[in-house]
Amino acid sequence: MQNFLSHVETEFYDLTGVLPEGIIGLFGGLLLFSLIIYLIRFEKKKEIILSDLDVSNDIGDEINAKINLSRSLIEMEQIDEARRLLEEVLKENLNSIDQSVANDLLESIK
Repeated sequence: MQNFLSHVETEFYDLTGVLPEGIIGLFGGLLLFSLIIYLIRFEKKKEIILSDLDVSNDIGDEINAKINLSRSLIEMEQIDEARRLLEEVLKENLNSIDQSVANDLLESIK
């Protein structure tokens, strides 16, 4: 135990240049200990970046998603649910391509 304490004192003196005896050593040790604890617990805070991006771009087009889901439902032989989705899609304002695809799928399951 004595060897360990003398080793710690020697390392402290080599590191700080202050003998660990007395009040100066006490404050130096506390300062060093506090710095070590601060560096261990330090976490860089991330800035939240707000942008004007539309979240729906990540999700995709709702109409295409419903058409693709109805295709999957047809493959899984859940015809009633696929028919309900396709009829829901056809009630919306569609471009000609989406409308023809939805009509073709609906005709294929009738």
